[in-house]
Amino acid sequence: MKRLLTVLIISLLLFAGCGLGVSKYDDAIMDGASHLNTGKPEKALEDFNRAIEIKPQVAAGYLGRANTLQILGRYAESIEDYNITLEINPKLANAYVNRASAYSHLGQYEKAIVDYEKGLELDPDIDDKPGFISRMLSNEPNTDKGIRKHLEYLKQVVNERSGKG
Repeated sequence: MKRLLTVLIISLLLFAGCGLGVSKYDDAIMDGASHLNTGKPEKALEDFNRAIEIKPQVAAGYLGRANTLQILGRYAESIEDYNITLEINPKLANAYVNRASAYSHLGQYEKAIVDYEKGLELDPDIDDKPGFISRMLSNEPNTDKGIRKHLEYLKQVVNERSGKG
């Protein structure tokens, strides 16, 4: 994911250097992604807030802010932004998966299961993407095995809680 983000940033910088320019919105999104990837989530939060102020009807700003809030451990707030993101674009698999992770951190496993399944339905390959999975799922012992494995774990927990396991 960092490699993809780096390529995206370099491409955008090249376009800017060619006189095509980058909008203030794109600049805010790139700044947020850069700050997030360099361990400066507070700065990223400012950048994504700026992007949302510029274009409140575009999902990327909310998704970036939601991811940042989640990294900061502000799970309930991140869920609010994932909800807005999905209202704007209900086909963003990574928004479902990341919201599921926030639900999982809050112990709301049933909601997490629904979102993980929806994310995998929209993008079956999302489980194979590097980077965010281990970071987002770090609250459970089997996190290095991806979304599907974590989903199995959550289903087991829910079954045990309800007396089915």
